Amino acid sequence: MNMHRRVPTLVALVLASVSAAPLLAQGTSVLPIADVKTRSAVQREIARAESKGLPTQPLVAKAMEGVTKQATGEQIRDAVSSLAKRLEQARALLAPSPSAAEVASGADALRAGVPAPMVKKIRAAWPADQSVVMPLDVMTELVARGIPASRALERLTSLMAKGATPSQIAALGSSVQSDVAAGLAPDAALEVRARGVMSLLNSPAAGASLAPTGQRPPR
Repeated sequence: MNMHRRVPTLVALVLASVSAAPLLAQGTSVLPIADVKTRSAVQREIARAESKGLPTQPLVAKAMEGVTKQATGEQIRDAVSSLAKRLEQARALLAPSPSAAEVASGADALRAGVPAPMVKKIRAAWPADQSVVMPLDVMTELVARGIPASRALERLTSLMAKGATPSQIAALGSSVQSDVAAGLAPDAALEVRARGVMSLLNSPAAGASLAPTGQRPPR
């Protein structure tokens, strides 16, 4: 049983978050882990993360996931410990002051195989005053679908540089996911959808919508 495998459905993620929420409110002493050694190790990991200012909900959710999947104590301990390391790494990459949600998304990206420097590049390419959760999640999804991280990063950052909106980036990820589910190769799906977004950004109509009132875009 692979405890490190990414949860494949939104429903599973929601259920994990819902089940973890009461535990966070009550304290980690109520973690339903029968093995005392494992429960103590998880509690120490969560306490260590909290002392460093890291989000702890993902760690509780990961432990709960292990319990639900009837993972061994060693698998649960390893999964929680690995996640704690990724959370700390993600926070450093997304500095100076990422939110808990951004740190969690960064950790997910690292687990999916997005290289650390690319996580940092996504943050640099995205407006500093906007949450980077969505573009990180799109990058994670593309890489999880089998698209090389370098290619996914190139397409996303090119669209960002051209002024793609958050809704367009989010739609790109959803469209690629739908195309792959319908049988299209991941690389091909990304190319088709990225060209579609780029064509909108390069169109005269798009330029006109971005120009100040009373001015026409340059020809």
